[in-house]
Amino acid sequence: MKPPRTPRRRFMLSAPVRHRPVAADPAARAPTSGDADALGALLLEAYRGTVDDDGETLVEACRLARALFAGLSGVPMWAVSEVTEREGRLVSATIVTLWQDTPLVAQLVTAPDWQRRGLARAGLQRAMNRMAAGDEAVVRLVVTQGNAPAEALYESLGFRPEARPPFSSA
Repeated sequence: MKPPRTPRRRFMLSAPVRHRPVAADPAARAPTSGDADALGALLLEAYRGTVDDDGETLVEACRLARALFAGLSGVPMWAVSEVTEREGRLVSATIVTLWQDTPLVAQLVTAPDWQRRGLARAGLQRAMNRMAAGDEAVVRLVVTQGNAPAEALYESLGFRPEARPPFSSA
């Protein structure tokens, strides 16, 4: 049995969708349903030991990834989302959905051994560039208070808290 989770405060952030220069990555591609289990493994690895770690098993993380593909967090926007492979495995993912008629970054993760190399920043900016080409004006995401690397990245890309109270999750 898992120990009870510590309540966390999460904030909805939004940013104007702006096209900015970003390098192409030949290893980045649109996700496919065949990526679900690899995405689950990436989610588990990326969140393990962080403020967003819920103590999931690999089976649970894969179930969550399959649910993302099925629309758990809104209609998947595969044309703007991407996954990046290195050394035969997924190392980064930017998964965008349409939630409440607005693009939502449902997942932005990088494997720990690939962090601090700009993969998340580049993946998110490429996704925003594709959104800009599709005439989207705003993108949203949720960040957990205390996830300092994510908070800094999002602020640098123009994300700001929305005028709504934070919400907690247990």
